[in-house]
Amino acid sequence: MKNRFIVTITDINGSKQYNIHQYMKQIVLYIVLLVVVIFFFSFISIQLLLKEVKQIEDKRNLMQREYSKINEKNQELQDLINEKTQELMIVSDRIEDLEGIVGLSDRIIETNLSLVERVDLAKITGTQKALVMQLIPNGSPLRGTHRVTAEWGIRVHPILKRTHSHTGMDFGVSIGTPIYAPADGVADFVGGSYNGGYGIMVKLEHAFGFKTFYAHLNQVVVQKGDFVRRGQLIAYSGNTGRSTGPHLHYEIRYLGKDLNPRPFIEWTMRDYTEIFEKEKSIKWQSLLTVINSLSEIQETQALSLKALE
Repeated sequence: MKNRFIVTITDINGSKQYNIHQYMKQIVLYIVLLVVVIFFFSFISIQLLLKEVKQIEDKRNLMQREYSKINEKNQELQDLINEKTQELMIVSDRIEDLEGIVGLSDRIIETNLSLVERVDLAKITGTQKALVMQLIPNGSPLRGTHRVTAEWGIRVHPILKRTHSHTGMDFGVSIGTPIYAPADGVADFVGGSYNGGYGIMVKLEHAFGFKTFYAHLNQVVVQKGDFVRRGQLIAYSGNTGRSTGPHLHYEIRYLGKDLNPRPFIEWTMRDYTEIFEKEKSIKWQSLLTVINSLSEIQETQALSLKALE
């Protein structure tokens, strides 16, 4: 009896007893214990798995947030790249315009220079040409567009009624129209005592043998000996001297010889070389060599000052 285990089951039909051997009892206990252990470890495993899943989920969320930040940063960088690209295109277009103005377009196409090299070349060439046009008369002495009433050359004098050489160009402007210096220079003559019917006039001495005359003036704002800069106001137009009406008589002379002012008035940076073809009485090559040497000296001085800073 010691090695047996009695199990009694009672229902409506009565009670029944079952004898189970003691070893069977131990087996059942072991099975129950095994189930409990399995359940316990399963619970622990599930908890660890859920914790691992939660950690993975947290990492995934963190990675998503980091990805969103990186994506936003990439978008900002892309927008910045697009903006800089647009700016670079604008700069390139402006460099092309500058190259067109200083006459470098064909050279750039042939040499295939970088943008930085193109900027440096345009800067050097532009500086040299700007110096030429700062020292030699160019452009109109008047602002805006004005009617030309008489060209340079042979004509019938409107007062004397005889053929003569008209040494300048006449602009039909109202009295008091501002007149500006077409290049750097010094006022060599100011007043109304000049012979030949010029009336009140100004004569400017420019570099390299060039002179400009402004006649029939109403008022002068510079004095003899004054240094003037290109674009500086020098006088106001009038109707003084031998004149049939208000106008400006404008002359350009080189070594005492009068030149046709029209090519000089039409001279611009973009049409820089045309003056060399239109006005052949001037030894341009030697003149430009001297001016380019001055430009190189200026560049050297500028670099020296920059190094000292």
